[in-house]
Amino acid sequence: MKKRKVLAMLLTVVLGAGTLFGCGQNANEQAAAEPAAESQTQTTESKAETQAEQAKEDEEPVTIEWLAYNCYAQPDPESELVKKVEEEFNVKFDFWYVDDQNWDEVLSTKLSGGDMPDIMRVKNTANVSSYVVQGILAPITDEILEKIPTYVEITQKYDPDNTGFIDSCYEGQQYVLKAPSLNGARPTVLVWRKDWLEKVGIEKIPSTIEEFETAIRAFKEQDPDGNGKNDTFGFSNTVMNAIFGAYGAIPMKEFRGTGTQNLFYTMKDGKVEFACVQPEMKEALAKLREWYKEGLIDPEFITGENKSGYWAVSQDFDNSKVGVTGMSMANHWEPPLTEGATGGACYVSFTEANPDAVWEGTFDIGPSIKGPEGKSGTHCWGAYGTSGFAFTTKCMEDPRKVDAICAILERGLSDFDFYVLGTYGVEGEHFKINDDGIYVGLEPYTGSGEGTKAGLVFVPLINPEFQMKTNPVDNEFAEKYKNTGYSDVLVPPTEAADEYLTDLKTYTLDSYIKIITGEEDIDFFDEYVEEFNSTGGQQIIDEINEMMNAGK
Repeated sequence: MKKRKVLAMLLTVVLGAGTLFGCGQNANEQAAAEPAAESQTQTTESKAETQAEQAKEDEEPVTIEWLAYNCYAQPDPESELVKKVEEEFNVKFDFWYVDDQNWDEVLSTKLSGGDMPDIMRVKNTANVSSYVVQGILAPITDEILEKIPTYVEITQKYDPDNTGFIDSCYEGQQYVLKAPSLNGARPTVLVWRKDWLEKVGIEKIPSTIEEFETAIRAFKEQDPDGNGKNDTFGFSNTVMNAIFGAYGAIPMKEFRGTGTQNLFYTMKDGKVEFACVQPEMKEALAKLREWYKEGLIDPEFITGENKSGYWAVSQDFDNSKVGVTGMSMANHWEPPLTEGATGGACYVSFTEANPDAVWEGTFDIGPSIKGPEGKSGTHCWGAYGTSGFAFTTKCMEDPRKVDAICAILERGLSDFDFYVLGTYGVEGEHFKINDDGIYVGLEPYTGSGEGTKAGLVFVPLINPEFQMKTNPVDNEFAEKYKNTGYSDVLVPPTEAADEYLTDLKTYTLDSYIKIITGEEDIDFFDEYVEEFNSTGGQQIIDEINEMMNAGK
């Protein structure tokens, strides 16, 4: 795909409607736009301040219905942080709360009833076309981008080929704001009960499918927790992606009945294809089916390891039900590496359940599992994942709301002090800076839930440079454990996807589970592939490739 330096053009005043983030642009327009972009002299920080002042001009605060955050808890509208931001931008927040465990179901019910916030999290960009058709999402206009120049600059820096937004476009227009993620560019990790491995006589963390099988069989048969009961299993749902990765692709996001489900794409012979229907997935399913029959997989895997709270935590791993877990990031397991640090969310959860646990002794991160042909990899969201934030059509009816939201977004990206306020809170009350210069949460704000309640919800788009400045140790730790992974292949929304994809997700999960649990034999996979393709799957792929070829 040709490089399109669209973002530079968007900083100028000679902007063409619809020429957004790889949604359509010709080379002559680029050439004319780039010199103009370079001549911009107004600093981004002063522009953010100007926007804030303009938002204050009207005497009465404007009410903003805010869903631009991860809903780990309900924000307290009376909190000190909320009041600070409301006063700064002359706004009043009406917080939407959508249970993160049942996001799609709960949000769809609200939206289908005709209600919508002003700015919302789009947890899955596969829903963009549906949201647009329903009249929920508004385009990211040139005028909006002019109000958030730092966002444009960051995106231009981290996505020079302009490939990170193709999934956010519909009929030539951009609908979702996404910021680059340092963690998203790294694959998820497998974490092992190292003490269990030692108990069953295994000296090193498994790295091949054969070693993996030996370990999980021992976890099932040799009572690794020493309680005298046959109540342990090798693994549950979060490790399945790593097993599929050992055979060449990852078919879907989650192997459980709740949560957000995505079907992943893969590249074959220069074309986009659904990973879930590839022949190598049948091989992986056969192996999982074999292990399930042998009792090595938790039979309750369909309910998921995460029962409540922060998404990356596995209560089954914490409570010694399974010996290896996955889907989380390395930093989720980071131990306290500096003075005052409490550790990552998963580290904290595990050590609370196991007070005597020692990092690298009791539990540790292992490599991706290599399959029969040497393939390996866990899921990797990519620097630009499949989620972001969007303005609604209701918001666009009130220019004051648009201006205020843009001012908040721009301030979080351009003003380090505001980034700290919106991400960590008030120094001495919510966090401290330790002797190593690391920003460390204070109790009770060490977990995501309490921080959300306190109002740490106003920096939805992260400036990577600010992130590294507040905790460079995080970056070093994550890089240490970086393994092979499969990044999401981003694709444009299509009419066929809007019509068929939801049912295909359900059908795929149901079919995979039936094969794994033995309800259907392994050759049912062939029937599944035929049905999948004939009920919209092939049409989706054809439309995606046609659109992507047209954009080359």
